[in-house]
Amino acid sequence: MAQGQSLLSKIEAVIPFVMPTLGGLAGVIIVNLNPRELLNPMYWVGGGIVLGFIAARLLLTLMRRWG
Repeated sequence: MAQGQSLLSKIEAVIPFVMPTLGGLAGVIIVNLNPRELLNPMYWVGGGIVLGFIAARLLLTLMRRWG
């Protein structure tokens, strides 16, 4: 990234990548913490990614509104 960019713009650049990744990681953790439940990882990891994407969009909207 360029030297002249502010910290806020750098954070805005990585949020769309970080939040879905954290959501997918949360899905993996839920599946691994409940081995006897026979949870389908495709639902939990995919759902975590989708929720992370939605959270990223909401967070970016709020940052742009107040920033």
